[in-house]
Amino acid sequence: MKHLAAALLIAAAAVFAPAPASATTILTFGQTLGGSPIVGTNNGLGSTTISGVNVLIDITQIDAALITPLGAFLNLTATSTAAATLVSGFVVQPFSGMFTITSLPGGLGINYLSATFTDAVFGAGASLTLSVADPPNSAAFTSDVIADLGLPTGISFSFASVHPPVGIHNGSLSSFTSSVSGTFSGSKPQNQTPEPGSLVLVGLAMLGLAASLRRKSGR
Repeated sequence: MKHLAAALLIAAAAVFAPAPASATTILTFGQTLGGSPIVGTNNGLGSTTISGVNVLIDITQIDAALITPLGAFLNLTATSTAAATLVSGFVVQPFSGMFTITSLPGGLGINYLSATFTDAVFGAGASLTLSVADPPNSAAFTSDVIADLGLPTGISFSFASVHPPVGIHNGSLSSFTSSVSGTFSGSKPQNQTPEPGSLVLVGLAMLGLAASLRRKSGR
């Protein structure tokens, strides 16, 4: 147990260590209307697709000479690439996909921010997050208005009011509907900000350590 705790402390220190170039927020958005426009579809054969079509959003922050809030359209599709697992009560599953945030429906008009990505979703209860950190995983940004899109990059889609609650069906994330918000980061010459995916890994590891300590103390 002492070795595990030490390893976790080293991992956390690595995440928060300063670096010459780092990620800072380049765009954030919230859903304009109520409802649950995000749909997770489990095909019953071990795969799940998460999608949102022409979701009305407000861009609340963008690293460009634009006035916010700024209305836009989100299109998102992501498909599981491996089986879902349960880690300390959280469902975790690898996903890859793409999204567009544009001025017109269907991914048309001004491309505020778009990307292809590979990483994972994690969540429990009514909350689910699709989080990407590149490196070590993949997030390739494009934009018509944001100038600096180098590495490292980060993606975090937050799915709230997940219904039914997050679960696993036939080895994959269960079908669900939800609302959505998002935060995206890109490289800037300043002290390092931890990527969403890195924070997820450390958080899950800490949860596992806490659970192990509770089991040990209960003996």
